[in-house]
Amino acid sequence: MKKGIHEAMEMHEVLNDEACTIEHYSMYTSQCQDHELRNILERQQRHMIEDYHRKLSVMQGHGLDVSAASRLNMEHMGAGQNTHSYPSTNTGTKHLNDKTIAAGALLFHKCGATRSTNAALECSEPHLRNLLAGSARSCMEMAYEIFQFMSHKGWYQLPEIPQRFINHMPSQQQYAQHQYTQQQ
Repeated sequence: MKKGIHEAMEMHEVLNDEACTIEHYSMYTSQCQDHELRNILERQQRHMIEDYHRKLSVMQGHGLDVSAASRLNMEHMGAGQNTHSYPSTNTGTKHLNDKTIAAGALLFHKCGATRSTNAALECSEPHLRNLLAGSARSCMEMAYEIFQFMSHKGWYQLPEIPQRFINHMPSQQQYAQHQYTQQQ
């Protein structure tokens, strides 16, 4: 198998991002007050840890160096433990509220999906590409789960689309399809 520098660089970045997300989840679970949200976060964190270790194993199996990859700080992985303080926009905040925790988790998953997709697009090795594509899909599913929770709580409301816009959409789609077929 050919191993390109892209694979090593992309996997290194993905692993660093995932380690950061997992450590933030430790902080989130220790500060979360909502029982349902805490259960979601704990389950998602377990999944992310398994995925992280799976990526390390695959990299090692393909002969890629993982020594520079971020190591998970497992002493901070338990819920309820004190964690390091992290900067936030409100620097006087010592405790995050549940809405901010959920928004942070959603943001991490959206960024993770984008990061894994971009990394997969840079991989020439099919097994790594599939692993990263699966990771992107997993991030999308976890983001959707957080979105549903936030929507149920009224924390993430989607704006309503004006009816005139909805009525105008089919004609725009037909116009775009017509333009595309004329270019062929």
